[in-house]
Amino acid sequence: MNGFDQAIEPLPQQLGLGPVGKGISAAMAAGVGAAMPPIAVPVAGLVEALHTFGGKLQEVQDKQINRVVTAAGAEASISAEDVVRRLLEREDLVLLTAEAVDAARRTRLPEKAAALGKSLGAILADDALLDLESVWVRIIGTVEPPHVRILGLLLDHTATMGSGSKLFGTGTIRTVTEIGEMLGLNEAVLPLIQDLTRSGLVMDPGAEGMPESGLYELPDAFSQPVKATTLGAQLLARLSVASLEDELN
Repeated sequence: MNGFDQAIEPLPQQLGLGPVGKGISAAMAAGVGAAMPPIAVPVAGLVEALHTFGGKLQEVQDKQINRVVTAAGAEASISAEDVVRRLLEREDLVLLTAEAVDAARRTRLPEKAAALGKSLGAILADDALLDLESVWVRIIGTVEPPHVRILGLLLDHTATMGSGSKLFGTGTIRTVTEIGEMLGLNEAVLPLIQDLTRSGLVMDPGAEGMPESGLYELPDAFSQPVKATTLGAQLLARLSVASLEDELN
């Protein structure tokens, strides 16, 4: 994992997390404590909490990156070390890996890191899949738990494969208002549906193929009906497979 960590630029150092930051934070705490003694102890406690938070954050992000590499190795049937080596051999894959890792280490969706890793592994196994899986890295990178819950309301769970992963079928149509009320998001659901529309995961059910403009119209009214696309069903299927394989790994 050392080579992988060196290839991916770490998050900007936060105040109080690095050697210099610790010195600055300590000086700030001492200065404030001298000026206002009653709050010296709480400030010192806050500084220590920041240090603890920084360590925990790094731990969680390292775990997510490991999920990406492990899933990529399983998909390409190679070791984690070979995954890192091969991803570093080409500039285009370095950039794509950086995009996948950045999305993985910031996500609240557990299976997202594994799904991103599977896309990288698919490319390593078959270079002809580069363009397709690059698109999937971008799509997977945009979704978080609320997006998945919206798709869950618009997609029917049709079957379960022998591996335990699920198949999803399109068909359910709901308005933006209905979705917002069902998820307790109310008006805040609109930007989430717009995210899904931009990624081609939901669309206006009245649209017959792609309109002349080349883009689906983004819902801008709460009465707008939407439905999941086949791409939306494929996304949930990918996340389902990634979740099962992540548990096995």
